[in-house]
Amino acid sequence: MRNAAARIALLLAAVTHGAATADTASGQVLFQQKCAACHTIGEGDRIGPDLHDVGARRERAWLMRFVTDPQAMIAAGDPVAVRLYERYNRIVMPNLALDDTQASALLAHIDEVSRQHPASVAVGVATAPMPAPALRSPQSAILYGFIAATLLIVTVFVWVARSTRDPATVDTHRAYALRRVLFMAGLVCAITVLALTLPRTPYVQAATTPDRVIHVTARQFEFLFSDVAVDSTGDLLNVATSDRITVAADTLVEFRVTALDVNHGFGVYGVDRQLLAQTQAMPGYVNRVRVHFREPGHYPVLCLEYCAAGHHLMRAGITVE
Repeated sequence: MRNAAARIALLLAAVTHGAATADTASGQVLFQQKCAACHTIGEGDRIGPDLHDVGARRERAWLMRFVTDPQAMIAAGDPVAVRLYERYNRIVMPNLALDDTQASALLAHIDEVSRQHPASVAVGVATAPMPAPALRSPQSAILYGFIAATLLIVTVFVWVARSTRDPATVDTHRAYALRRVLFMAGLVCAITVLALTLPRTPYVQAATTPDRVIHVTARQFEFLFSDVAVDSTGDLLNVATSDRITVAADTLVEFRVTALDVNHGFGVYGVDRQLLAQTQAMPGYVNRVRVHFREPGHYPVLCLEYCAAGHHLMRAGITVE
């Protein structure tokens, strides 16, 4: 009898452990698919709050109601739900279309990650805003050049408008001669710019072999670097990714950029915060862009296409050593 009871206890424990493992595994998939864009577990606030140890900070029944229908709780005036809504820029959490089993699995995954990994930042502590970047060359040169060109165009239009208010006889021969001069001047400028920039296009550089290939996966609201391609959200469970990478100085890197949800703009900035290269991150496409990192330092990566409320948080970084 004792042996039989022991076997039954072991069988029940194995079944229970297997069910818990299955719950956390399915919860991990759900978190990556439905939550990771707006929340982290122990890495700080994003669009919504950090969920580290949320099971200890909120009652289970409240969490189940909020996960399955957050909009209804806000509409009903739940004080905690309303406070979260006000604190996080009045962004309403979408209905995730989860049933009770899926919600339980999701919460089990959050509890498991919270138990295994301590928070890397203090949960609930607001991060300091980034300082406003100084306007540096060549951005300042481009800005001032644009302002000067705009003023010149406005001046010409005003001069033409004022000079044509009264009827007058136009010397067409002189006008056509001036037009030919302006056309030739514009043609010379265009050919000069083409000659100077054509050798720097990606098509000319395609024959060279990059020192390193890095895959970039964009989704709301993050860029993820990896050594292999990520084709779906499910791949994120099996591929090592990071929003920070390190490369050696004087390295030619080819970024292969795609997106999992909507269009994003992948922009790499230099140590002086000047734009070095950019391309579109598009679902179903892989766009390639090459950057030769010559100077050591930190190279920010920012999204150049507005992709929703968390666009300002969509950033990554490249450290060149």
